[in-house]
Amino acid sequence: MSPWSNDSSGRGVDVGIGTREIAVSPRASRSLRWMRFRKAAPASKPRSVLMPDAQHFTETGVFDALRAALDPSSDDGAPPAKRAPSRNRGAHIVLDDFWGNHAILRGDFRTLRTREIDEVARAHFVDTYGVDAEAIVVRACVQRGGRAAFASALPRTLSDGIRETGTAAGVDVEALKLCLPEMLNRTLNKVPQANAMLVFAADALMQAVLIEAGHWVGYDAQRLFDGDANDPARIAALAEQAFEHCAEGSKAKRQDCALGLYGFDVDLAPLQAGFASVTVLASSAADTGIEPRNEGSNEAGDKTGPSFACRLLEYAK
Repeated sequence: MSPWSNDSSGRGVDVGIGTREIAVSPRASRSLRWMRFRKAAPASKPRSVLMPDAQHFTETGVFDALRAALDPSSDDGAPPAKRAPSRNRGAHIVLDDFWGNHAILRGDFRTLRTREIDEVARAHFVDTYGVDAEAIVVRACVQRGGRAAFASALPRTLSDGIRETGTAAGVDVEALKLCLPEMLNRTLNKVPQANAMLVFAADALMQAVLIEAGHWVGYDAQRLFDGDANDPARIAALAEQAFEHCAEGSKAKRQDCALGLYGFDVDLAPLQAGFASVTVLASSAADTGIEPRNEGSNEAGDKTGPSFACRLLEYAK
Protein backbone atom coordinates (compact mmCIF):
# COMPACT_ATOMS: atom_id res chain seq x y z
CA MET A 1 0.00 0.00 0.00
CA SER A 2 1.14 3.53 -0.66
CA PRO A 3 2.78 5.26 2.31
CA TRP A 4 0.62 8.30 1.51
CA SER A 5 -2.78 6.59 1.39
CA ASN A 6 -3.52 5.67 5.01
CA ASP A 7 -1.47 7.75 7.38
CA SER A 8 -3.20 6.79 10.61
CA SER A 9 -0.71 8.79 12.66
CA GLY A 10 -1.88 12.02 11.05
CA ARG A 11 1.72 13.18 10.82
CA GLY A 12 1.24 14.78 7.43
CA VAL A 13 3.87 15.32 4.77
CA ASP A 14 6.74 17.61 3.85
CA VAL A 15 6.85 18.78 0.23
CA GLY A 16 9.64 20.37 -1.79
CA ILE A 17 8.54 22.06 -5.03
CA GLY A 18 11.34 22.57 -7.52
CA THR A 19 11.28 23.81 -11.10
CA ARG A 20 11.23 20.34 -12.67
CA GLU A 21 10.40 17.99 -9.82
CA ILE A 22 8.37 17.68 -6.62
CA ALA A 23 9.64 15.70 -3.63
CA VAL A 24 7.38 14.37 -0.86
CA SER A 25 8.27 12.82 2.49
CA PRO A 26 6.20 11.71 5.49
CA ARG A 27 6.76 14.14 8.34
CA ALA A 28 8.77 12.78 11.24
CA SER A 29 6.92 12.50 14.55
CA ARG A 30 7.78 15.24 17.03
CA SER A 31 6.38 13.43 20.05
CA LEU A 32 9.28 11.50 21.55
CA ARG A 33 7.18 10.56 24.57
CA TRP A 34 4.59 8.91 22.33
CA MET A 35 7.27 7.05 20.39
CA ARG A 36 8.56 5.46 23.60
CA PHE A 37 5.30 3.58 24.08
CA ARG A 38 4.64 2.39 20.55
CA LYS A 39 6.45 -0.02 18.33
CA ALA A 40 8.51 1.84 15.80
CA ALA A 41 7.17 1.41 12.26
CA PRO A 42 9.48 1.23 9.28
CA ALA A 43 10.12 4.68 7.91
CA SER A 44 8.40 5.40 4.60
CA LYS A 45 10.92 6.24 1.92
CA PRO A 46 10.60 9.73 0.42
CA ARG A 47 9.97 9.92 -3.28
CA SER A 48 9.73 12.46 -6.07
CA VAL A 49 7.64 13.11 -9.15
CA LEU A 50 9.29 14.54 -12.26
CA MET A 51 7.42 17.02 -14.43
CA PRO A 52 7.28 16.42 -18.18
CA ASP A 53 9.87 18.45 -20.08
CA ALA A 54 7.18 20.71 -21.58
CA GLN A 55 5.95 21.61 -18.07
CA HIS A 56 9.29 22.58 -16.52
CA PHE A 57 9.16 26.04 -14.90
CA THR A 58 5.35 26.24 -15.26
CA GLU A 59 2.55 26.46 -12.71
CA THR A 60 0.69 23.76 -14.64
CA GLY A 61 3.68 21.49 -14.10
CA VAL A 62 3.58 22.21 -10.37
CA PHE A 63 -0.13 21.46 -10.04
CA ASP A 64 -0.02 18.26 -12.10
CA ALA A 65 3.08 16.91 -10.34
CA LEU A 66 1.75 17.84 -6.90
CA ARG A 67 -1.54 16.11 -7.68
CA ALA A 68 0.36 12.97 -8.68
CA ALA A 69 2.64 13.15 -5.63
CA LEU A 70 -0.27 13.45 -3.19
CA ASP A 71 -2.60 10.99 -4.94
CA PRO A 72 -3.01 7.92 -2.68
CA SER A 73 -3.58 5.68 -5.72
CA SER A 74 -0.38 6.74 -7.50
CA ASP A 75 1.73 4.11 -5.74
CA ASP A 76 -0.51 1.14 -4.97
CA GLY A 77 -2.98 1.43 -7.86
CA ALA A 78 -5.92 0.58 -5.60
CA PRO A 79 -9.21 2.31 -6.48
CA PRO A 80 -10.43 4.83 -3.87
CA ALA A 81 -13.36 2.67 -2.82
CA LYS A 82 -11.01 -0.08 -1.57
CA ARG A 83 -8.95 2.22 0.66
CA ALA A 84 -9.97 3.07 4.19
CA PRO A 85 -10.93 6.72 4.64
CA SER A 86 -8.40 8.89 6.42
CA ARG A 87 -8.57 12.35 7.90
CA ASN A 88 -6.92 15.26 6.14
CA ARG A 89 -3.18 15.36 6.47
CA GLY A 90 -1.24 18.55 6.95
CA ALA A 91 1.54 19.62 4.59
CA HIS A 92 4.57 21.86 5.05
CA ILE A 93 5.63 23.06 1.61
CA VAL A 94 8.86 24.79 0.58
CA LEU A 95 9.29 26.17 -2.94
CA ASP A 96 12.38 26.79 -5.02
CA ASP A 97 12.97 30.56 -5.08
CA PHE A 98 12.45 30.58 -8.85
CA TRP A 99 8.73 30.74 -8.07
CA GLY A 100 8.87 34.00 -6.13
CA ASN A 101 10.75 37.23 -5.58
CA HIS A 102 12.68 38.61 -2.63
CA ALA A 103 13.85 42.04 -1.56
CA ILE A 104 15.64 43.63 1.37
CA LEU A 105 13.97 46.92 2.24
CA ARG A 106 15.87 49.49 4.29
CA GLY A 107 14.09 52.06 6.42
CA ASP A 108 12.63 52.64 9.88
CA PHE A 109 10.10 49.88 10.54
CA ARG A 110 10.14 50.16 14.34
CA THR A 111 6.71 51.77 14.72
CA LEU A 112 4.91 49.93 11.92
CA ARG A 113 2.50 47.06 12.44
CA THR A 114 2.92 43.76 10.61
CA ARG A 115 0.11 44.58 8.20
CA GLU A 116 1.64 47.95 7.41
CA ILE A 117 5.05 46.39 6.76
CA ASP A 118 3.45 43.86 4.41
CA GLU A 119 1.83 46.73 2.52
CA VAL A 120 5.16 48.53 2.19
CA ALA A 121 6.63 45.30 0.79
CA ARG A 122 3.66 44.88 -1.56
CA ALA A 123 4.14 48.41 -2.89
CA HIS A 124 7.82 47.64 -3.55
CA PHE A 125 7.03 44.56 -5.64
CA VAL A 126 4.23 46.36 -7.50
CA ASP A 127 6.54 49.25 -8.37
CA THR A 128 9.52 47.06 -9.23
CA TYR A 129 7.80 44.40 -11.34
CA GLY A 130 4.67 46.20 -12.53
CA VAL A 131 2.30 43.56 -11.17
CA ASP A 132 -1.20 44.11 -9.83
CA ALA A 133 -1.27 44.40 -6.04
CA GLU A 134 -3.91 41.67 -5.77
CA ALA A 135 -1.89 39.29 -7.94
CA ILE A 136 0.75 38.57 -5.30
CA VAL A 137 0.93 37.13 -1.78
CA VAL A 138 3.48 39.03 0.33
CA ARG A 139 5.28 38.30 3.59
CA ALA A 140 7.94 40.38 5.36
CA CYS A 141 10.21 39.85 8.36
CA VAL A 142 11.83 42.80 10.15
CA GLN A 143 15.42 42.40 11.29
CA ARG A 144 16.24 43.05 14.93
CA GLY A 145 16.70 46.78 15.35
CA GLY A 146 13.89 47.59 12.92
CA ARG A 147 16.05 49.13 10.19
CA ALA A 148 15.62 46.47 7.49
CA ALA A 149 12.96 44.01 6.35
CA PHE A 150 13.31 40.84 4.29
CA ALA A 151 10.29 40.66 1.98
CA SER A 152 9.03 37.84 -0.25
CA ALA A 153 6.27 37.62 -2.84
CA LEU A 154 4.53 34.69 -4.55
CA PRO A 155 2.05 34.79 -7.44
CA ARG A 156 -1.43 34.39 -6.00
CA THR A 157 -2.34 31.97 -8.79
CA LEU A 158 0.47 29.67 -7.64
CA SER A 159 -0.32 29.98 -3.93
CA ASP A 160 -4.05 29.41 -4.43
CA GLY A 161 -3.47 26.60 -6.94
CA ILE A 162 -1.19 24.71 -4.55
CA ARG A 163 -3.72 24.99 -1.74
CA GLU A 164 -6.60 23.90 -3.98
CA THR A 165 -4.59 20.93 -5.26
CA GLY A 166 -3.82 19.92 -1.69
CA THR A 167 -7.43 20.22 -0.59
CA ALA A 168 -8.57 18.03 -3.49
CA ALA A 169 -6.07 15.38 -2.32
CA GLY A 170 -7.19 15.57 1.32
CA VAL A 171 -4.17 17.63 2.39
CA ASP A 172 -4.34 20.90 4.31
CA VAL A 173 -1.43 23.22 3.49
CA GLU A 174 -0.26 24.32 6.95
CA ALA A 175 2.86 26.16 5.76
CA LEU A 176 3.80 27.49 2.31
CA LYS A 177 7.13 29.29 2.04
CA LEU A 178 10.04 30.03 -0.25
CA CYS A 179 13.39 28.41 0.48
CA LEU A 180 15.78 31.36 0.79
CA PRO A 181 14.44 32.77 4.10
CA GLU A 182 14.82 29.30 5.63
CA MET A 183 18.38 28.92 4.29
CA LEU A 184 19.25 32.40 5.51
CA ASN A 185 17.92 31.77 9.02
CA ARG A 186 20.00 28.60 9.32
CA THR A 187 23.14 30.19 7.91
CA LEU A 188 23.38 33.56 9.68
CA ASN A 189 25.11 32.11 12.73
CA LYS A 190 27.84 30.78 10.43
CA VAL A 191 28.71 34.16 8.91
CA PRO A 192 32.50 34.53 9.21
CA GLN A 193 32.48 38.27 9.98
CA ALA A 194 30.22 41.34 10.31
CA ASN A 195 30.68 42.35 6.65
CA ALA A 196 29.85 39.40 4.44
CA MET A 197 27.92 38.30 1.39
CA LEU A 198 26.13 34.97 1.49
CA VAL A 199 25.65 33.27 -1.87
CA PHE A 200 23.13 30.45 -2.25
CA ALA A 201 22.86 28.06 -5.21
CA ALA A 202 19.38 26.90 -6.15
CA ASP A 203 18.17 24.90 -9.13
CA ALA A 204 18.06 27.83 -11.56
CA LEU A 205 19.18 30.79 -9.43
CA MET A 206 22.20 32.11 -7.62
CA GLN A 207 21.02 34.36 -4.79
CA ALA A 208 23.11 36.75 -2.73
CA VAL A 209 22.42 38.55 0.56
CA LEU A 210 24.85 41.28 1.65
CA ILE A 211 25.38 41.90 5.36
CA GLU A 212 27.16 45.03 6.59
CA ALA A 213 28.00 45.51 10.27
CA GLY A 214 25.69 42.59 11.04
CA HIS A 215 22.68 44.08 9.21
CA TRP A 216 20.99 43.15 5.96
CA VAL A 217 21.96 45.57 3.21
CA GLY A 218 20.87 44.14 -0.12
CA TYR A 219 19.63 41.16 -2.13
CA ASP A 220 20.33 40.04 -5.68
CA ALA A 221 19.45 37.07 -7.87
CA GLN A 222 21.29 35.84 -10.97
CA ARG A 223 20.00 33.16 -13.34
CA LEU A 224 22.00 29.93 -13.42
CA PHE A 225 22.06 27.99 -16.68
CA ASP A 226 23.31 24.46 -17.28
CA GLY A 227 26.97 24.20 -16.34
CA ASP A 228 27.19 27.57 -14.56
CA ALA A 229 27.25 26.10 -11.04
CA ASN A 230 30.34 24.04 -11.91
CA ASP A 231 32.27 26.86 -13.60
CA PRO A 232 34.50 28.71 -11.06
CA ALA A 233 35.13 31.69 -13.36
CA ARG A 234 31.43 32.07 -14.10
CA ILE A 235 30.49 31.89 -10.42
CA ALA A 236 33.19 34.44 -9.55
CA ALA A 237 31.88 36.84 -12.20
CA LEU A 238 28.28 36.41 -11.02
CA ALA A 239 29.30 36.90 -7.37
CA GLU A 240 31.11 40.16 -8.15
CA GLN A 241 28.13 41.36 -10.16
CA ALA A 242 25.78 40.42 -7.32
CA PHE A 243 27.91 42.36 -4.86
CA GLU A 244 27.73 45.50 -6.97
CA HIS A 245 23.94 45.25 -7.09
CA CYS A 246 23.60 44.51 -3.35
CA ALA A 247 25.99 47.26 -2.27
CA GLU A 248 24.20 50.12 -4.04
CA GLY A 249 23.66 52.90 -1.53
CA SER A 250 26.00 51.36 1.06
CA LYS A 251 29.65 51.86 2.00
CA ALA A 252 30.55 48.17 1.61
CA LYS A 253 33.68 47.33 -0.36
CA ARG A 254 34.11 43.96 -2.03
CA GLN A 255 37.79 43.64 -1.04
CA ASP A 256 36.80 43.96 2.66
CA CYS A 257 33.87 41.58 2.42
CA ALA A 258 33.89 37.90 3.36
CA LEU A 259 32.08 35.50 1.03
CA GLY A 260 30.04 32.56 2.30
CA LEU A 261 29.03 29.89 -0.24
CA TYR A 262 26.07 27.57 0.10
CA GLY A 263 25.46 24.79 -2.41
CA PHE A 264 28.57 25.15 -4.59
CA ASP A 265 31.44 22.75 -5.26
CA VAL A 266 33.94 24.82 -7.28
CA ASP A 267 37.57 25.87 -7.23
CA LEU A 268 37.71 28.83 -4.82
CA ALA A 269 40.72 30.57 -6.36
CA PRO A 270 38.76 32.89 -8.73
CA LEU A 271 36.48 33.89 -5.84
CA GLN A 272 39.34 34.42 -3.39
CA ALA A 273 40.86 36.92 -5.79
CA GLY A 274 37.82 39.18 -5.49
CA PHE A 275 36.85 38.96 -1.80
CA ALA A 276 38.57 39.25 1.57
CA SER A 277 37.92 35.58 2.34
CA VAL A 278 35.85 32.69 1.06
CA THR A 279 34.14 30.13 3.28
CA VAL A 280 32.17 27.08 2.08
CA LEU A 281 29.20 26.91 4.46
CA ALA A 282 27.67 23.87 2.78
CA SER A 283 28.45 21.94 -0.40
CA SER A 284 25.96 20.85 -3.03
CA ALA A 285 26.46 17.16 -2.21
CA ALA A 286 23.47 15.68 -0.42
CA ASP A 287 22.33 12.08 -0.04
CA THR A 288 18.58 12.53 -0.25
CA GLY A 289 17.68 8.85 -0.44
CA ILE A 290 14.92 9.75 -2.90
CA GLU A 291 14.31 7.94 -6.15
CA PRO A 292 12.68 10.03 -8.89
CA ARG A 293 9.28 8.83 -10.07
CA ASN A 294 8.95 9.46 -13.81
CA GLU A 295 5.77 11.09 -15.11
CA GLY A 296 6.16 10.61 -18.84
CA SER A 297 9.08 12.93 -19.58
CA ASN A 298 11.97 10.48 -19.13
CA GLU A 299 12.48 6.92 -20.23
CA ALA A 300 11.26 4.21 -17.89
CA GLY A 301 13.76 3.40 -15.21
CA ASP A 302 15.66 6.65 -15.56
CA LYS A 303 16.93 7.76 -12.16
CA THR A 304 18.90 10.78 -13.23
CA GLY A 305 16.26 13.50 -12.91
CA PRO A 306 16.68 16.83 -11.15
CA SER A 307 17.51 16.62 -7.43
CA PHE A 308 17.17 20.11 -5.95
CA ALA A 309 13.53 19.52 -4.92
CA CYS A 310 14.77 16.68 -2.72
CA ARG A 311 17.07 19.09 -0.90
CA LEU A 312 14.11 21.41 -0.26
CA LEU A 313 12.59 18.81 2.07
CA GLU A 314 15.17 19.72 4.72
CA TYR A 315 13.71 23.24 4.92
CA ALA A 316 10.13 22.03 5.20
CA LYS A 317 10.82 20.49 8.61
